[in-house]
Amino acid sequence: MDIVYVDHALSDKERADILFSGNIIIYKNVPAMSQVIAYADKLLGEKLRGIPPEDVQHHLSPEEFLHLTGEAQTIFRKDESVRGLFFDALRQCGVCLNSTFYDHFPMRIVPFGSTHGGAQTAGLGHHRDTWGSNIHNQLNWWAPLYSLTAERSIALYPKYWSEPVTNNTDTWSFEKFIEERKNTPAERKCQYLSAPSPIESIDENSAFNVVLQPGEVLNFASAHLHASVSNTTDKTRFSVEMRTVAMSDLQEQRQAPNVDNAGQGEMYQWFKNISSKQSLAAALQ
Repeated sequence: MDIVYVDHALSDKERADILFSGNIIIYKNVPAMSQVIAYADKLLGEKLRGIPPEDVQHHLSPEEFLHLTGEAQTIFRKDESVRGLFFDALRQCGVCLNSTFYDHFPMRIVPFGSTHGGAQTAGLGHHRDTWGSNIHNQLNWWAPLYSLTAERSIALYPKYWSEPVTNNTDTWSFEKFIEERKNTPAERKCQYLSAPSPIESIDENSAFNVVLQPGEVLNFASAHLHASVSNTTDKTRFSVEMRTVAMSDLQEQRQAPNVDNAGQGEMYQWFKNISSKQSLAAALQ
């Protein structure tokens, strides 16, 4: 796996040629990211009583932390203006907004330790995003809101790009997750996993912890096995993410290899066009 650093826009084909070969891209100094970060920092400052967001666990009880960060995440997720700023960032990376489809744009919060975790504030275990969507043309975009260290970041496992991982894609059900989620308090973690997961242990010696700076954007194929790094620092991690599918990649059949996904049926309905908001499922009819 190579890390390709770029400071200019890439076409869909240029991007696909890099990412669907198992490499990753880090876009340097993406101008619109400064606006995304400023928006998030202002929102968090208001909701967290002026406490520096990375230090907030030291000052709030778990209940207060879950409540206040949950409020901030809900506002962030629903605000079309900050989503638009991130679309600007994608455009600056070369994404054609008229022919690209996205799923959602959450603020991810990963606490340190084990006391402040909840439904929306928890690290993600090992997974390929394609295990859930079954769309192998799919890409991930990930960006930090504050400085990272290797102990407070995202990990990729390049060994498994071409090596299968035993998993539960043949039995996992999105419908069952939605049913369980409805019966779980909003701030609590649902017992049924939100995505398929491995059923074998993962070689942690193969992990590559990606460290990038605020203003930079990480881009990788959704078929890459990845996970949140277990936060062993004394600061909370804040990041944003989005998944996209380019119509040109679908049409030209540019995609990552499927080495272990037994899921049935693509979840095209999860994605909608950035510009028109038409669903990908409808666009493919």
